[in-house]
Amino acid sequence: METVAYHMPPLTEDLLGSIIFAMEDQVSDYFLDLKDGSLISEEEMRYLEEDEEAEESFSDERFVSIPDWEPSDGFHLMEMFANRVRNPLYRERLLSCLNSGKGVFRKFKDALGELPVLERKWFSFKDEQLKRVVITWYREQEGTLGLLKLKEDVEDLTEDILLEDFTFETFEGTPSSEIEAFIQIILEELENGREQDTIASLLLSRRFESEMPQHYQLARSQDGNLAAMLAYIPLTDAVVEVPFFAVKQECRGLGLFRLLFDAFSRQMARFHYRTIIVNLAGSAVSLERIFSPFSAQTATKQMVLSTSTWNSTHPSSEEAFL
Repeated sequence: METVAYHMPPLTEDLLGSIIFAMEDQVSDYFLDLKDGSLISEEEMRYLEEDEEAEESFSDERFVSIPDWEPSDGFHLMEMFANRVRNPLYRERLLSCLNSGKGVFRKFKDALGELPVLERKWFSFKDEQLKRVVITWYREQEGTLGLLKLKEDVEDLTEDILLEDFTFETFEGTPSSEIEAFIQIILEELENGREQDTIASLLLSRRFESEMPQHYQLARSQDGNLAAMLAYIPLTDAVVEVPFFAVKQECRGLGLFRLLFDAFSRQMARFHYRTIIVNLAGSAVSLERIFSPFSAQTATKQMVLSTSTWNSTHPSSEEAFL
């Protein structure tokens, strides 16, 4: 009988999805049938082996076991995701669920369900990681034949997911009580934070006392509550200033500010503004990294230093008069 040479089938999207689905089945073991590129369970393979009519075409080389995926692998994946969550509140919440002992999978799922956008991010992360497992397995079986190209970075949440969970709108005029309450919550949070945040709260409060912005770009979550805001003030026909922006604490680390600012920048361009001045205060100074790749320049900068440090390390100018 002539020996049949089997090869891995092209790794199409459908086949990739089927393998991932079968990997998560904790009841049955599955194999890839190299003859027709389909998946077959261990039980189905036994029936096929026992079928006398199919005996001539049956060969162990024809079937390849798909990657193993145990509950411990799923736990490790959840742990990886939790450690990558940038929002400290939800990061600690998820890690606490994973360290709680019995029922960790259910607790983890319930915690994710509290914030739909984070839940979607988990599914996106999980899908991409499982794809990588299949890709590695596929390479081991037969090079890169029919290999699909995957995204290199799965850490960031896609804009499509954010657009499904948040709506964006503009507000013109005297701030509503909702906007004022949001600003007050952020200022109090800054006031109770680190020293630079406390100073930022002081400066912003003084700024709002003298000039309260009349223009806002808002982001709302699915429940209709404010999730983020950006206040702006037109300075000239071509220049607009952003004195204040903030994201609700439980919505941070999701990429929401970047999407909000993108919507704002494009709207300003439609209104023929060519330059945006963004004030970074307190912890928001770290967001300079977001703007740097777009040729952003520093126009002003405020330094915070203590008198004791200066006076103890710098020669006293008072000695010059002695």
